[in-house]
Amino acid sequence: MSSVVRLLRAPQFADAPYAYAATAPADARLVFLAGACPLEDDGTATAPGDDAARAARCVETVEQALQAAGATLMDVISTRVLVASSAQRELVTAR
Repeated sequence: MSSVVRLLRAPQFADAPYAYAATAPADARLVFLAGACPLEDDGTATAPGDDAARAARCVETVEQALQAAGATLMDVISTRVLVASSAQRELVTAR
């Protein structure tokens, strides 16, 4: 699957399984998504108490929103994960 996103890996930085920067062409269309909550299509909460299932549902929601915009996860340059918890176990699972 191709993407307009170009990942940049600077040789002076340590080798890592991610890029230190990314770019998109100047003529690329930007898509901004609202927050993805762990909700089912009927509005009920997804798997209360199951942090992994809840995080997976959020990713599914993001994928569906991207699809509606004609994009995929391969086109994403940046994400932010906010977890409403101070329990490290829950934060690690959600990430």
